[in-house]
Amino acid sequence: MSKFVSLMSLVLTAGLVCGTGQVIAESKTSVDRMAGPVNGPWRRLFLDAMVVEESQGLERVFHAAKKHEQNPVLIADQPWEKTGRYPGPYLYGSVMSDQGKLRMWYRCYTPQEIFCYAESEDGFHWTKPELGLYEHNGSTSNNIFLGPKSDLSVPADLKDPLSRFHTAMVFKQPGDVPADQRYLLFGYMLRPSRHRVAFSADGLRWNFATETARKGLIPGGDATTYGYDPYSQRYIAMRKTGSSGLAGHRGGRGRAVGISWSKPGNVLDWTTPVSGPVLVPDDLDPDATQFYNGPVFAYQGMYISQLWVFHARWFKEGPYTDQKMAEAEKGSPVTTDVQLAWSWDLINWTRTPERKPFIALGDREQNEFDCGSIHTAVAPVVVGDELFFYYGAARGRYLNPRHHSIGLAKLRLDGFCSLQADNEEGWFISRRESLKQPVVTINARTGHRGSVVAEILDRHNEVLPGFSREECIPFSGDAVAHELKWQTKSLPPDLMEGDKKIRFFLKDADLYSYLPH
Repeated sequence: MSKFVSLMSLVLTAGLVCGTGQVIAESKTSVDRMAGPVNGPWRRLFLDAMVVEESQGLERVFHAAKKHEQNPVLIADQPWEKTGRYPGPYLYGSVMSDQGKLRMWYRCYTPQEIFCYAESEDGFHWTKPELGLYEHNGSTSNNIFLGPKSDLSVPADLKDPLSRFHTAMVFKQPGDVPADQRYLLFGYMLRPSRHRVAFSADGLRWNFATETARKGLIPGGDATTYGYDPYSQRYIAMRKTGSSGLAGHRGGRGRAVGISWSKPGNVLDWTTPVSGPVLVPDDLDPDATQFYNGPVFAYQGMYISQLWVFHARWFKEGPYTDQKMAEAEKGSPVTTDVQLAWSWDLINWTRTPERKPFIALGDREQNEFDCGSIHTAVAPVVVGDELFFYYGAARGRYLNPRHHSIGLAKLRLDGFCSLQADNEEGWFISRRESLKQPVVTINARTGHRGSVVAEILDRHNEVLPGFSREECIPFSGDAVAHELKWQTKSLPPDLMEGDKKIRFFLKDADLYSYLPH
């Protein structure tokens, strides 16, 4: 039984902390810790069985992110954040490690729908700097960087007094790009309804591409999230669509997720490779299951989606009406939490067998701030040896007013899934590996009397002389990057070439990933 316990915006995933907990400047090592090198090698995860040839006595365990004890980390404490039907900060946006700190771009769903900016040195305590960019109630002493009064570069024949942005997600472009295009903003504009892109030198002052006001980047509506695919050097958009593939969401299971992506090196030229959805509720899901979206980030050669699962029924026949949808939702939870999905190609997706939440709702009886809905930032950030998942949350979907706050959930690096052994030893044999040195970096945690050892095999599962389990230096403890070695320091010349396998032995231990040298 499973338990849940040009290269562009890779910097979205970067971040390190020093001994005091302060976020320090990015390095190439920190950038690579999530996505990894563009062409590999990548750490072997256990989200699927691709790296396991044979196993015995091990359980594949999926792990949930653990919420920060002092949640929420960002609340409505400014006048411009406290008005309207849906007051408070909400994360339909981005968090990244940049300029030696964490930077957050978030939304306040006030009557005006404004977008704000915050900074943090440690990921827990956030400040809202006075930007002086946007006038609110006669003053620019606020942290607003985008709102209805901003210059959205809308042609005169399309202008509407109610034009505004509904979502805004920020990315940073490293490398040789024009200084005024260092940052990108993708977002959905209302009146006219368009998916648009803007450019900035600092991530705060934006120039919108005029052509995207007349013709949007992609099809799709409000609930669209963006990400970056470093392996193909393109941006991706996960679009809310219908499970039947129809724009009107008729029939099927209701809301689902489709995909579009940009052509490499051109953020204005997009294609939709599949006309219908790529993520759809299936027979393992309860009837009251829809997918509102699923922000995607690159991770060690694959793609991981933070799937927003909307627990509500959908009407089965006929065209959409608000009344028909409301009738169908009666008696269902009408809540949103987060589950995991993963893919190697962005088209074919796999989900956890038991459909358990990766970020669960808060306690309804305790009226916790996140007991009704959770939506995540486009990607986590690496802080120390953990992944920080920031999320927007509310106590309910249709409450009026619906107060929003931003929370944090944490996961150890590579900690999505482990192979686990109890006090009885278990083992598995890896797929064939191109092992050049007798060193394997492992991410593992053991109990007090637990251990992880390994032996190197030839392709016929025979132990190579000098590299048996008895000659392996055992690992005990907790480390995300421990080098598992043997007493023999190097492979003999006649064994340098050719594929090999690794047989791991686990006792009272979790193995989260490994990487042969």
